[in-house]
Amino acid sequence: KQWYQRRVRGVRLEKLSSMNKPKAFIQWVSEGVRAEVRDYSRLFNHKCPEDPEQVPGGFLTDVNPDSLTLYDALVEARLAGSPAYTSYQFERIGFYTVDVDSTGSRLVFNNTVSLREDAGKK
Repeated sequence: KQWYQRRVRGVRLEKLSSMNKPKAFIQWVSEGVRAEVRDYSRLFNHKCPEDPEQVPGGFLTDVNPDSLTLYDALVEARLAGSPAYTSYQFERIGFYTVDVDSTGSRLVFNNTVSLREDAGKK
């Protein structure tokens, strides 16, 4: 099953006060539309893929086969019909741009900038 097809087991609600104020809020997508989300990682396995000492076969032999990860996701329905190259921030993940492969019935988003969690943050 996809992550969005799993059943919610419960939701806990608390009244906000100055004592229990959260640092951030997560938005719930109640009625979304399906989208393909493309995340990219390092294209090459080595820092210098053209260095013949590190990569004797040339840079084409150093391509990372796992550099592209595809996700089947749900996004807000209002994003349907967004023109190509429109950018959005996906909550706590990064910035994504509508790809030219998108159609009226199929949204495609490419990761352009990833957000990194601060390792020292508690």
